[in-house]
Amino acid sequence: MKTESRLTENKYNLILAAENACMRFDHFDECLHMTEIDNGTSKALFMNLAQEMMSGESISDNYVELLLSALEMVHRCPSKFVRLSVKSVGPPDRLFHLLCEIVEKYVQYPAYCQVHASSIVQKVAKLFLHFAKVDGIKHRMAGCYEVVLSMVVVLKSGTMECSTMAEAVTLLAELAYTEDCDGVAIHVEGLVDALIECGESSDEIIREGSARAFLNLSTAMESRQILGWKDGTISVLISYLDEANSDDTRKFAIGALGNISACDENKLRLVNYRGGMLVEVLMILMYPRAIKNLRKDAIGVLRNLCSVDTSHILCDRPDFLMALASEAACDGDMKIRGDSLKVLRRLSVFVNANSPCYPYLVSALFNALGGAAKTRKQIVAIFREQATMIVNRPILAKFPGLLDALGVISLDFEDSKCNAIRTILYISYLDESGITFEVSEIVLTALTEAANLTKKKDTLVRFEAIRAIKQLAGKEVNRKLMLRKTSLLVALKWTVEKTAKIVKITDTLTELYASNPANPVDIVESFLDVIDGPEDPLDKTTNIRDEDLASLARLALAKIIGRT
Repeated sequence: MKTESRLTENKYNLILAAENACMRFDHFDECLHMTEIDNGTSKALFMNLAQEMMSGESISDNYVELLLSALEMVHRCPSKFVRLSVKSVGPPDRLFHLLCEIVEKYVQYPAYCQVHASSIVQKVAKLFLHFAKVDGIKHRMAGCYEVVLSMVVVLKSGTMECSTMAEAVTLLAELAYTEDCDGVAIHVEGLVDALIECGESSDEIIREGSARAFLNLSTAMESRQILGWKDGTISVLISYLDEANSDDTRKFAIGALGNISACDENKLRLVNYRGGMLVEVLMILMYPRAIKNLRKDAIGVLRNLCSVDTSHILCDRPDFLMALASEAACDGDMKIRGDSLKVLRRLSVFVNANSPCYPYLVSALFNALGGAAKTRKQIVAIFREQATMIVNRPILAKFPGLLDALGVISLDFEDSKCNAIRTILYISYLDESGITFEVSEIVLTALTEAANLTKKKDTLVRFEAIRAIKQLAGKEVNRKLMLRKTSLLVALKWTVEKTAKIVKITDTLTELYASNPANPVDIVESFLDVIDGPEDPLDKTTNIRDEDLASLARLALAKIIGRT
């Protein structure tokens, strides 16, 4: 009886000492906390905590809580001293194991210690967060299955208070982003499910921590497919994009979706998710009234989703394409315009006239032609690339207003002249049999103006224009129009009669004519180049004589007057 009394008295003294320690340490003066660690305070506290946890049934929950409170306070100091504190108690894994045992005890058996359970677990999570200030320790924690699992258990317990769960999910978010930790976190049993369940919480901090954890997990390539193939992940991330959530929660969620959508295995699944639900939400975020950074990120996700398997599905949504065209043409933010253009550009790579949705894409591109100078220039380049494929040319030729728009652009905008004329040239070869389209006055004026250029740098444009005129002259209705256009005939005649001299152009010319100057060959259909790069980014040059142009102009004239 005396022994029990003495033990009770000792425990009371220990608790009283711990209370006094908490009163001394409860401040945010980093210098004082550094001194406390230098004096061995944290080591003594850890030793007392370990002894208490080994005392069996006589463990005092109140004492454990006070010790953890004191430890959390002492570690409110710079990372250098946190590292010294952890190092002073031996191998970090042994310390991690002690703290995880405490979490396991008070999460699994909350009934008999209901007063202290949640508070104790919360202080353990806070202590782990202090440890995470040191990169090396954070790395060890992220690679420790037991540490991650202990926080997952807290989230799934159903008995912990919201403040405790908030600390746990914050720690998981920290541990989810570390380099070279062999992807331990994503494979911890129940982690993803626990983060998904956080989406149902009414606590904004918990939802924000969950979104951040998903973002950090998705930075690892191996984690992206795992996250993308779990319906609950996509569902909760979409729910985090709702306006009811904080800006940070929405930012983390869209970032996670961006990473997940960068995985090739996820693209088709995401586009088809619940009948296009994700695409619908991203379209809403594209609108000007949305937060600027969210708009950029939403367009970035859409760009990631474009692939050979998904582009046909995306282009089968005229509203989506028109929204993109509108952003690309006239959005007040240059970055938004550029990003929208990139989405259209990527879609155009994978979609051609073999797809029923191709007219929707052409319509969207046509609408974007009326945009700013840089947008116009790149859209014309996209049309040029589209026109390199024979299958696309009939639709391009018949699309209302497209050829005339290209003609006007050639006449009015020097920076787009070359691509506009080349697009017209490609389209003039509707098929391999030589069939062509009925030329309009505007297009013919543009070709005439290009054929009449005199500067050395315009030699390629002149060649393309005369080649297009020759091809278009194969149609009788076009010949009649050409015969009435004196300026065209004069330009061709002048080219035929001009004194020969050598000029240089790029090797792109080899796509337009054969080595025999009297026998130009048909267009090479595979011409592609970089939109933002030089018109013809090749190193070599080829000489073309004015006699070569004269020979081509002579053939065009002969065809116009019906001598061929």
